[in-house]
Amino acid sequence: MTDESQFLPAVVGGLAALLASVAGVVVARRRFLIVDVVGHSMVPSLAHGDRVLVRRTRRFRTGGIVVAHHQEGGRRTAAGSGPSAWLVKRLAALPGDGIPEAVAPAVDGGVRRVPAGMAVLLGENPGSVDSRRWGFVPLSDIEGVVVRRLRSGAG
Repeated sequence: MTDESQFLPAVVGGLAALLASVAGVVVARRRFLIVDVVGHSMVPSLAHGDRVLVRRTRRFRTGGIVVAHHQEGGRRTAAGSGPSAWLVKRLAALPGDGIPEAVAPAVDGGVRRVPAGMAVLLGENPGSVDSRRWGFVPLSDIEGVVVRRLRSGAG
């Protein structure tokens, strides 16, 4: 074979590899998110400046660390798209679970269980701005679960 007869298969192979790479990036961006931890609400588990990998999902477990859209009064706020657009908190209660005692003052006095479609998010720092202040957070505002720390804020 001559160099000319090998050119077309090489170009086609290169384009196929490029398309496969682009498709892989698109799929990864839909399934995963990288978030910078801002603030000290998750100390000691996570520190300000840590970077975490988040798997986008609708399947949550109590006790896991999740990433949610910013909240104010239990409603999503338009915090922009920068590093402060996300909250990193621990999922303390799901629909049907009892309301943690620390959250009771922030919700209606007669409610004893987390309502359908809602969750309770708490930081590990008792001074954290979380469900102790806003009350319930819609499950639809939770973007996914933290699967691992990619970078330590200390490093």
